[in-house]
Amino acid sequence: MVSRRKRTGGAAPPPAGDARAAERPALRLVPTTAGEDRAEDHPSRWARPNLRSVVIASGKGGVGKSHLAANLALALGARGARVLLVDGDLSQANLDLLLGVHPRFDLQHVLRGEKSIEEVLVPGGRNVTLVPAASGVPELADLDDYRREVLLRALGQLEADYDLMLIDTASGVSRQATSFCLAADDVVVMTTPEMPAFSDAYGLIKLLQPQGLARAPHLMVSMAASEEEAEETAHRIRLVARRFLRLEIDSWGWIPYDPALPRALRRQEPVLTAFPQSPSAAAYRALAERLWETPGGEPERTMPTTPERLQA
Repeated sequence: MVSRRKRTGGAAPPPAGDARAAERPALRLVPTTAGEDRAEDHPSRWARPNLRSVVIASGKGGVGKSHLAANLALALGARGARVLLVDGDLSQANLDLLLGVHPRFDLQHVLRGEKSIEEVLVPGGRNVTLVPAASGVPELADLDDYRREVLLRALGQLEADYDLMLIDTASGVSRQATSFCLAADDVVVMTTPEMPAFSDAYGLIKLLQPQGLARAPHLMVSMAASEEEAEETAHRIRLVARRFLRLEIDSWGWIPYDPALPRALRRQEPVLTAFPQSPSAAAYRALAERLWETPGGEPERTMPTTPERLQA
């Protein structure tokens, strides 16, 4: 359960783009020469994000991970949370397609030193800002440690403008995906009731567990025929993790099998806006309600007048 506490700093800033870039010096990854490594804008001087971060991961593809990232971001934004949505699948990005936006620049330009992080931001919906990644760029599939750290610290430069950062990682157990997981406050591991997805989800948890996660992962079961099937799937993973990893895992809910999801994808529109009354849209809103509450525990129905931040 996540609650909120008040932020300081007055009204929320304007949407993503030029306004933010004008408020702070542009930070770019640029080649350095001798004597320049101590410059104030050098990446070694940047800090990692203190902004609360949630990484959405999966052991295999096709389980609805990116749908969860895009629609949860919009559901949280509709409740007043200011969300920074990061496409962490750097070489096979698709959040822009799910949101129906068309970025001109993306993270490949940031990592090449051609653009600052502020210059690639695009509005993704109400209170949602997308950090787009590239598609079909092999060199981004496996960043070296330095560039991966530069990316994390560049995101840290944006934290004052947001309440929460959602990161959609690549599927599987690549070093890139696990690095995002290890840097996050919370990791959501998605699976379906199918045995291959179940097995790969446990494999991802097993890989992450000895590497020092901030806290135990959370489970989300998608494409379930019923709540009972979703609970049974989550229960089986929890039992195996408890027995063999001595790890207590909780569940953040489930997403039903819903034909509206592929229909929304064909329209290049999130199901939350394309089919707001669909079962999956209701499930995304239910999760957002769980994560974004008023201090008194009553659901927030309108955008708050004072910006606030999620906290554990």
